[in-house]
Amino acid sequence: MNSSQAHRGPDGQGVFEASEESVALGHVRLFILDLTPAAAQPMHSADGRYVLVYNGEIYNFKELREDLVSCSYHFKSTGDTEVLLHGLMEYGEKFIERLNGIFAFALWDRKEQELLLGRDPIGVKPLYYCEPKPGTLLFASEVKALFAYPSLRREPNFEALQEHLARCHASGTHTALKGIYRLGPGMMIRWKSSNHSFQMKPFWKQGFSENSHGTYDEAIESVHSSIRAAVKRQMVSDVPVGSFLSGGLDSSLITLLAKEYGDKDFQCFTITYPSSENILDHFVDDTPYAITISQLLAKKQIMINIKPDVAPLLERLIWHMDEPIADPAIIVSYLISQHARKEGAIVLLSGQGADELFGGYPRYQAMHLVNLFQILPSFIQGWVARGSTLIPGAIEGSLGANLRRIRRVLSEMTDQPDNRFMAFCSATPDSSIEPVLHPSVREILKDRSSAEQSLSMIQSFSTNNGNKYLYRDFIDYLPNHNLLYMDKMSMAEGTETRVPLLDLEIVKKVAALPFEWKVSGFKTKKILRDVARGIVPDKIIHRPKAGFGAPYRKWLRYDLNEMWSELTSEASVRKRGWFDHKALQDARARSQAGKDDLYMLQWAILTIELWARQFIDRNPAESGFAL
Repeated sequence: MNSSQAHRGPDGQGVFEASEESVALGHVRLFILDLTPAAAQPMHSADGRYVLVYNGEIYNFKELREDLVSCSYHFKSTGDTEVLLHGLMEYGEKFIERLNGIFAFALWDRKEQELLLGRDPIGVKPLYYCEPKPGTLLFASEVKALFAYPSLRREPNFEALQEHLARCHASGTHTALKGIYRLGPGMMIRWKSSNHSFQMKPFWKQGFSENSHGTYDEAIESVHSSIRAAVKRQMVSDVPVGSFLSGGLDSSLITLLAKEYGDKDFQCFTITYPSSENILDHFVDDTPYAITISQLLAKKQIMINIKPDVAPLLERLIWHMDEPIADPAIIVSYLISQHARKEGAIVLLSGQGADELFGGYPRYQAMHLVNLFQILPSFIQGWVARGSTLIPGAIEGSLGANLRRIRRVLSEMTDQPDNRFMAFCSATPDSSIEPVLHPSVREILKDRSSAEQSLSMIQSFSTNNGNKYLYRDFIDYLPNHNLLYMDKMSMAEGTETRVPLLDLEIVKKVAALPFEWKVSGFKTKKILRDVARGIVPDKIIHRPKAGFGAPYRKWLRYDLNEMWSELTSEASVRKRGWFDHKALQDARARSQAGKDDLYMLQWAILTIELWARQFIDRNPAESGFAL
């Protein structure tokens, strides 16, 4: 298991095995805090009763350490691992509620013969588990490590794959492999050797309850103070720290605040593309904005101008991803992490999480726009929605990009609000997914909606306002998509990504604010923009959101023709048995002709086939990356 995820910890490894207790724990180490052997894992208590393996960072470990010292605990190391060990020994599972950090851990109590697993409240660090047979519990930071267990079966979960086709990720806790689950954010598991069974329960649950007090100006000051404190906390490291710098609001704010606590070695990393790569996707060029921030910092900025060899890179990254996350942003994240590691920046700060917490996605603007159209008679709304299909969906240039957005918004005008929101969350509608599925897969799914799980999350929300959509983005999209690929891509190169805007102190404050303080009409991240005034230049505060992505439409239309032809050939499709060959070629022809924007569907198809070759056809723990 250690060898299959050795990339996560290139600086050391350790194993605890007690055959008489039917327990084994493994750990691979990435040097961040206390680089000495005193912080090596698995870490044992002085009396030998407890054994801990842990991945992540506890940002408030120094305060917790002081409390434990007052309880007569003695420390041999200077990092956070021993604090976690002693805290769990002293306070049990209640100690988890006091942790402010990113973590996944396992604690074995040799006396009581009990195992405790826990995952951080936001879901920054991954933790997978399964029961290959009754009474046996496997767990790991990455799925591929689970398959070191020889008899673990590799079977597709078509409900999860349907969600990958629609929204690039699987919702809830299930994965694309049947029987393998993610431990949910803020959840813990207790497994007892006496009866070989486990119980799962939450130790933390974040609501969006609008129970804050005070004025808007007071909220700005409070959030500003918390963000500044979070950045300071998350700069703690015994290795160099740098940042993802896109030139957007979130990364600029984090980077500018970090300069106050960073050292001379602080570096910023920015991705740029040649203009020839941007003819179809028409991304906003981040470069001028990122340069503006780097000039304010007077720190080292590394511009990564990429036109990667997409095909072999994508194949390798999907092995690292474990799940068929169909988002081209994984390539960008990986390349930044790769360059950072080469430059010696082992820890990277990211602005991830601001869009989910503060309401930054264009879908909130789209929802507001469609609400304005509700004054029109329903028959006119119907005409507009049906007429939107006549708008070209995939022509090149800025006109094509604008037409795609207009078509997307108008097509959902007549739907119910919750369904409309999920349609805006989806890269591909179910109506375009169903035809490309093999009849046998359609029979398994029957009439299931790909948004089924997400809609249940929205409809479980207690109040009927925009916070229910933030809630869905925060508990589903954030941990199961953005944080998942960010962790996998950074750890693939032995770097750690931290997310200061998801510090628990910030999350608790912002979640309690009225929705209108976060999204007001067409203005997204309202309070965060006001917090950033005086820190971030106005031209960055007011710039439209630019996605953290890659020119995948151009790559699919031109660079990946050969890959598409091979992976979706009639023979390949027949062998897999999941898709309809004729429908796949029809979807591609419509995109290539500029009629329909089905490029994300094509990207998802490629991703799923590459993933299946690694995780269904082969044992990923045995073969490693081998295509």
